[in-house]
Parts: sequence; structure tokens; C-alpha cells
Amino acid sequence: MNEKKIIQIAANTKSFGLEKKFPLKAKSKNKVCGDEISVEVNKDINEMRFETQSCIFTQASAAILANHLDKIHKLGLENVLDAIKKKLNGETVDLPIQIKDLDFLTHKDHKTRKECIALPFNAVIKAIHD
Repeated sequence: MNEKKIIQIAANTKSFGLEKKFPLKAKSKNKVCGDEISVEVNKDINEMRFETQSCIFTQASAAILANHLDKIHKLGLENVLDAIKKKLNGETVDLPIQIKDLDFLTHKDHKTRKECIALPFNAVIKAIHD
């Protein structure tokens, strides 16, 4: 595992910090490890903000999602999340979107962190559907 690369991805904090300016909000908790994330998403689902009390994998996943939310939403958040989970399980799956950092994060070596990586996606999906 390249911890330095994961830290570098998570260090992109331009979308970190809730500003209470977007109408769609959700909070999700990883039942496996206790990580928590709060998200707020604009009504067009192309911009988000987040705060976490979590591991570096959740933070990195949230940063990637925030930076590419518009493209990921257009492809279907649930579809992308399903592909991520399959890839983490070692299945030969091409992600429906080519994002270098997401491809790295979803390497099968990070299989044990699947729930951490999925947490931001689950939170945004919850915000949209609640």
C-alpha cells in the first residue's frame, strides 16, 4: 500500500468543511469501524462539501467524490459505487469513470477498507434520496 499517495489524495481539502449553503444533507456512519461523514450537496448535484471523523481512506474517497461529483452523478452514483465494490473484491471490472486517484484507491489491496471508501458515496446517495 502506498500510504503517501493516499495521504496526498486526502490532503485535497478544497471541499472540506460544511458551510450550510446546500439544501441536500446527510450524515452516515460506517458500522464496521465507526467512521462518520457529514455531507451537503447542492440541488444540481454537482457540488458538495463534507466533514469527517474518519480514517484516511474515507477522507481520500470523499475528496475524490467532491472533485468529480458532477461526472460521477451523471454516470449514476449507485452504478459507480457498485463497480467500486466489485473492483475492491478483486473482480475484473472497469470503473465507469476514469479517475486516476479513484483507480488507485480502489485497488484490491485496499479490499479491507471497502466500507471506508464507500462511505462518502453512501452519504451523498442518502442526501439525494432523503
